[in-house]
Amino acid sequence: MSITTDLSAKLTSLLSYIASFFTAAGSYVNDMDIGVLVGVLCAVFTAFINWFYKDRQRQRATLKSEREARIQALQEQVLLKQLQHIEEERCSHVLDDIHKD
Repeated sequence: MSITTDLSAKLTSLLSYIASFFTAAGSYVNDMDIGVLVGVLCAVFTAFINWFYKDRQRQRATLKSEREARIQALQEQVLLKQLQHIEEERCSHVLDDIHKD
């Protein structure tokens, strides 16, 4: 036997087992069972999708709050630098006035 024929026989055997499984399962369940199964699968799928998008929404909210905190810290640094610059100018004017006298 060649490799192709051997592979073909294995594939045909696998397909026949799969078909017989679905035939047996189809004869075991009725329409009501199939409807319930589809409903349960849809509910599980919907719950997963909701969880996925809520998780992404929480991640975005966390990133946004971290970004806002960084912006606030940078604004505080800028204000402190401006205040320091103003204080340095005041001191230099006071020193200039002292040296003039």
